[in-house]
Amino acid sequence: MKLIRNSRLRYQKDKSDKVYEVDLVEIASGEPSRYLVNFRYGRKGSTLREGTKTRDPVALEQAERLFDSVVVSKVNKGYQDQNALSS
Repeated sequence: MKLIRNSRLRYQKDKSDKVYEVDLVEIASGEPSRYLVNFRYGRKGSTLREGTKTRDPVALEQAERLFDSVVVSKVNKGYQDQNALSS
C-alpha cells in the first residue's frame, strides 16, 4: 500500500484527549488504481482502534471525497487538524 494523503486530528477538552487519524492509501492491484480510506482513533497515548471507511477499494475521486468528508466531520465536532498546526 502507498500512502497518498493522511490527516491527524486531536480533540482536547476538560479531561478528554482523543486522536483520530485518517489515511487515503493506494492498493497495488493493477489498473485502474484503487484506493482505501482507513482510520484509527482513541485516547491519546493508548492503543488506537482501527477501521476502514471503504469496504471495497474505490476510485480515487470517491476516496478523496470520503477522506475529506471524514476530516470535515471531525473538525466540525471540535477536533483540530494537527497537520495544519505543524506547518
